[in-house]
Amino acid sequence: MAGRYWYLEMNKTPEMVKACIQFEKSMGNDPIRVARALKFKGDREILKRLQLDQVISPIQNKVKENLQEEPEPEDPLKNKLIIFGCFSIIILTIIFALIGVYALFNWIL
Repeated sequence: MAGRYWYLEMNKTPEMVKACIQFEKSMGNDPIRVARALKFKGDREILKRLQLDQVISPIQNKVKENLQEEPEPEDPLKNKLIIFGCFSIIILTIIFALIGVYALFNWIL
């Protein structure tokens, strides 16, 4: 975990470098997995200005590129469909409950 937190540090000590290398190995040396594990939510401009003085591995630049990619915008139609589906289920549940109560009273009376 230490390598995860020190990965984007500018001036790394030898212990930090070892931790970062071990972190990369734990992620299978896959730049996409490393970038996801970092969960960087900061300003993308900081990454552009970040000059990695100590290149600890060949995948470090690929990780930086993956972090700089813009996330895909959220689809507003998808959210509306989810809300519509939830309301539909609630309304159908109420309708079936009312039909059940009506059938019960017809059976009793």
